[in-house]
Amino acid sequence: MVSRKARFGRNLSQVIEAASAHYLQLFLASCKAPDEDLLQPPDISGAETDAAAKDLLKLYLHDCDQEILAELDRLCASVLELSEGKGVTSLDTVTAEKLLNTDHDRFVDAPDPLCRSIWVHSEFPDVFRDAESFHAARRYRDHRKLYAAFEIDQDDLAAVGQLRPDVKTLCEKLEDILELKAKATASVLELPETADYPPSLLIAFRHPGALSSIQDHRIDGGLQTYYYRPSREAILIFTPGQKKIEVCAESFEVRTIVAEAFAEIVLQHDLSAKPLTRRDFNLDRFRGSFNLDLPDLEAVEVTGATVVEAEMPLGHWGRRLNLKVTKDEDIEQAMTDYIRGGNRLVRKFGFTKIVIAVDFVRRDDGKKGTLRLQVSGGNTSNVQSQRDPFLRDLGFRLLSHWGLMSQLRPLAEHEEANWFRFLLSLYDLPGDEVSGNFLSAANVDPNPLIETGFLERKSRQVLVLIDDEDNGTTEGELTTGPEKGTLRQRGGFGEPRGVIPEAQAITYRLNRRWLGERILKTLGGVLGSTSLQIEDGYLASLGKVDLADERVPFYLVRGLDDTRVLDQLDIALRQKHKSGPGLVLSVSEKSPKYLGPNVVVRLADVISLDGHAVCIDEKELQRQFGAGRTLVACAQVAQVIRHGPHAGVLVIPGADPLNLTSAYQLLFFERLVTAATDGSREVFTKVLMEGMGSGHPGQLFSPKMRDIVIGTYIRHGSSNRYWRLASGVRDLITDAEG
Repeated sequence: MVSRKARFGRNLSQVIEAASAHYLQLFLASCKAPDEDLLQPPDISGAETDAAAKDLLKLYLHDCDQEILAELDRLCASVLELSEGKGVTSLDTVTAEKLLNTDHDRFVDAPDPLCRSIWVHSEFPDVFRDAESFHAARRYRDHRKLYAAFEIDQDDLAAVGQLRPDVKTLCEKLEDILELKAKATASVLELPETADYPPSLLIAFRHPGALSSIQDHRIDGGLQTYYYRPSREAILIFTPGQKKIEVCAESFEVRTIVAEAFAEIVLQHDLSAKPLTRRDFNLDRFRGSFNLDLPDLEAVEVTGATVVEAEMPLGHWGRRLNLKVTKDEDIEQAMTDYIRGGNRLVRKFGFTKIVIAVDFVRRDDGKKGTLRLQVSGGNTSNVQSQRDPFLRDLGFRLLSHWGLMSQLRPLAEHEEANWFRFLLSLYDLPGDEVSGNFLSAANVDPNPLIETGFLERKSRQVLVLIDDEDNGTTEGELTTGPEKGTLRQRGGFGEPRGVIPEAQAITYRLNRRWLGERILKTLGGVLGSTSLQIEDGYLASLGKVDLADERVPFYLVRGLDDTRVLDQLDIALRQKHKSGPGLVLSVSEKSPKYLGPNVVVRLADVISLDGHAVCIDEKELQRQFGAGRTLVACAQVAQVIRHGPHAGVLVIPGADPLNLTSAYQLLFFERLVTAATDGSREVFTKVLMEGMGSGHPGQLFSPKMRDIVIGTYIRHGSSNRYWRLASGVRDLITDAEG
């Protein structure tokens, strides 16, 4: 029997238990090891039962390296995702279009959704990837993450079945614009009409990403490193009936580039005359009232505007409450009469869809007309699909007038330069939400940042904490104020607490990825670098830049006020030792002097505004970089350099600088440095750790930093009860003893 001690991940375990042995073997035989060789599962044809066959496969898996099991677990997650819920319909939709009749019959004959998913993954991996792309696009559409929608102003758009995209030209253009170092590929899929969406065309663009690596055990027990490039993807969905191009990709800039390339090459659209439009729709104004004023427009007289339908979520995106009335009824009164606690639900959940009936009269000929406007949360409206240009223009004017729509636009170069320092402060914030108080304190109008996509307005606060002299801190409520832009504040017992500006109670969501891309691109332009890459939420690379007659790797970091982030970045930059010592531009106000072998320079110290453009003081940048490198290169003895009571750096000859982020770490290394320089060389553990609340040096550091510190910077002395400095100091002491 197989040992009960499981080495398998949750996804792999689920596939082993749920799939038949035949399909499990088929799955394993289609997977590759890190050296790109296919796995060789055992022959199970001689097994008497399915359970016996599975035992043979489990024994085989128990002998596999953990790296292989981790990769199998990742692949099993993909297989399971297309065998459950909407993943099943995604796989069915793609296979119905992509597979030939005989192959599709074999797909249908598989006993259950999991086996069908495994079969496609094993026999037709390209079709499986297309199904994954389609399924991912559905999720992005529903949740509006990694997603952008663009409207195209063109009346003669071809139907989906008539489009023949030139994917080769598309891929070549993307390779050129995105400066890809490898070929891009594309898959095309026609999406049938559903209850929610008209017929659409899906194109999945894929290209290799940054070089990565994995370590695998050799036969002799050693480790071997295999390098590979993970695939990156941008999914485009074109819906002619809505005149909409939707793009799902991690990078906001990539979404824009892909949409424009598709419009220019496939749709033959003149972007210089009619650029793509990205609009943002917001339904928060209906939290206070359904009343709509009638605007005074030149071409028409708007004689009526009534909300006739409202839909709100109830705690979960799949559970919604929908209320419809005629345009002669008051929807607000209907909600009060028929929905218990309707106002409370509105304040808590808001709305996901609003439908407005508009009556108007044309001023030129006196003809009456009606217009039905529908706005959904995210980037959805029915206005762009209006065939009549007059009605389309009227709809956008009305949505803009009522504050339901804002048109997103990029910042001009001079605007970005004026905003740059504040954008850096936004980028360095620890969370992804920004309070109205933060913007008010900085005397910043949020509207330009909303128009450019850096901020997205969320719902305003309803409940707040109030300081009460009698009851201490209590919970209060905010309601609509007597004037526009104000809120009434009430205490825990309903007592009035005055009026406050509405801006103080509004929360904004920060689009950190888009903000990071713009900051990185601006810096890349100033420094003359095009090798720009965001590696994670805290670290970005600008490639190698000329500085002081040499090419130096440049990095951009944020979040250094958090010691956990600082440790994470220190480790990440130490692992880039093959690139050589470099320069780190820090967005944070408080920054260490070094991160691994790299000198850290505060970005705020070296940037300035020259006319209408951001510029960098190259002399100051070079001075700080040179001073930092000289301190390390010329160090003859170990020393702790304090930058405050809780921060400093350890400099040891022969080793990279080490950031110290607590008073205990500073005291610990100061004691070791003293011992290394006064001749005693080592310190008894109990004396070394006195007053620190712990008995072992490793407890002063995070687990990952502990692995770096012990062995590189400290080691045991004459016995395990003593500690001494390691690295270059250790060599000097050893020479002295000799």
